[in-house]
Order: sequence, then C-alpha cells, then structure tokens
Amino acid sequence: MWGWASRRPQRCLKFGTDSVAWAEAERNWRGQRRHRCVVSPLPDGVVKPSPAEQNLSDLSVLQGRLRALVGPSPGVQIAGRSLMSDLPRRIVLLLPDAAVRAVVLNLDQLPAKREERDALIRWRLGQEQLFSLGGAKVVSQVFSSQPGSESRTHTVLAVAIQESVLLQYEALCESVGLIPHEVGVTSFRLFDLWRRASGASNWQQRDFLWANLSDRALTTMVFQHGRLLFYRCKLLGGDAAVVSAQSDMLDKILEECGASLDVCQQRHPSAVIKEAVVCADGDLSALETKVEAGLDLSVEQLGWRSVEALGWMAEGSHRGMTSLAAMAGVS
Repeated sequence: MWGWASRRPQRCLKFGTDSVAWAEAERNWRGQRRHRCVVSPLPDGVVKPSPAEQNLSDLSVLQGRLRALVGPSPGVQIAGRSLMSDLPRRIVLLLPDAAVRAVVLNLDQLPAKREERDALIRWRLGQEQLFSLGGAKVVSQVFSSQPGSESRTHTVLAVAIQESVLLQYEALCESVGLIPHEVGVTSFRLFDLWRRASGASNWQQRDFLWANLSDRALTTMVFQHGRLLFYRCKLLGGDAAVVSAQSDMLDKILEECGASLDVCQQRHPSAVIKEAVVCADGDLSALETKVEAGLDLSVEQLGWRSVEALGWMAEGSHRGMTSLAAMAGVS
C-alpha cells in the first residue's frame, strides 16, 4: 500500500491473530512463478490488532517464531562463493484489518499531483471528525467507476494507521533482519488477488458484497460497478477463529453482513446487491447456505483455487487464509 523503494519485494510476512505466514516468490527457468509459503501458529494473545493501542506482546516469543519461520538470509554469492551473509531482506508487511482505520470518501475532484491529492484526502478525512489524525499515517486507494457510469465522483478508501502501531511491527521485523518496504492491509491484498483472478474488468460489471473472515474479525465492502460504496471492519471475538461448525458464530456473521447491506442501502438506494464473495478458512457450506437463504445472495468463495487459476505453484503451503494473504502480498 505504501513503500520507499522502486523494486517490489518478493517476500511477504503476514501477521495474524492466531498465526504468522511467510511467502517467497521466484521464477524458474521457464519463467513460471513458484512460491514457497510456510505458517507458524502463535500463542493466544501475542498479537491483538488495534488501531490505537499496542498490538504486540511477548516480543521474545515473536522473535523466535519469526526467525524459525523465515530462516537465515541467503546472502550474496558470486561464482559459487558466499561473499556476504545475514543481509537485511526487504519485505511486504501485511497487517490485520483491525490494526487500521478506513473510511470511504467521495470527492468531486481529485488532483493529478500525488502531494496535492494526499493533502486533500487527509484534509477531508479530518473533516469527517471520526477519529484523531495526530500521529497517524494516511494512505489511500482510488476506485474508479466503470466507463459510462452516471457517477462522476471519485471514490477513495482512506486508511489511517497510527505510527506508534506501525513502528512496533517494523521494529520487530528489523530485529530479525527484515526491512518492511511496503505495508499493506490483509483484506485489500486479498481483494486485489480476487480481482486479478476474476479478470481485469469483469468484476467492475458486478454489484456485490465482499466479506473477509480473518484474524477474528469480519471486514465487509460493498461495490457497485467498480465503485466502493461501503466499508466496515467488525471484531468478532476469540470464537471466530473457526466458524464452520458454530451456529452462533454463523448467525452473528450473517447478522453483521445484513447490517452492512442495510446501511449501504440507506446511503445508496440504487444499489441492488445479489452476489457475495466470501473469504474464510474451512468448510463454508453452512455459511454459504445461510447467506443464500438469509440475504438472498449467490455466494462465491475466494480460496486457493483462485491462486491455481492464475497458474501459480506453491510449495509447503498450509492452505488457509493467512497463507493465502501472504501469497497475495507477493502477487
């Protein structure tokens, strides 16, 4: 989402509440992308996503898990001889959705110059007075409507992260020889992965609810012809680690998705949502049945088949949402 160098890293570290994932990408002699992805479980409570408070505790445990997960730096070799080792590695760092705050803004005009655009978005975000921007980094993503759409406004997702929160993640990474070059948010990277798998423009012809269940939180976004109408991240609690067999949690997820659609419908009466894209671990058949019956939506699941459809090959992967997000980080 933001970065400080030109060449994108080919390694990603994804923090979750229950596990952390490490993904690496390279090309073989045929030019095919190969990925390696490994996952390590985390003790309960060492990662508690929050947009305002410290997220990480028991740093010595986290350092040990990260060192074992990412392995030693490969160093630099010339003519088969190792000249330098233990070099810092640039990475994409993915944070849980609940570690940031995000707001949908509609702008009549959007300056062409990045500095002016960033200043306008920060000013508008401050005008909303939803939270203090003191000590916060603000980044954004612009969603353009489909060509020919009646809407002439620019839809912007503005994301704010407290520098004190970001610095804690960065310091932990640097302590094990990893340098965050880009910092992203889980749902946005997963959405970009799904968008690629769906085709460059096909997704812009659809009106749909996006629902991501990860890190014990539910993130919902509503899109209309490529325009983002609504965003919300809702913490679900510790019971949300596995949802497939818990009827109470399934009902809660259904209720929260319905509430997001209701609020969006009130703000945008012309939006008629009939599809849902769901990202979650485990067997989603029970959740799919509830969404189809309770919300009258057809359901599509984002999973590892989406990666396979792109022709990617992954080795050593634990096929869950944490590892899929890490893969999305190097896509």
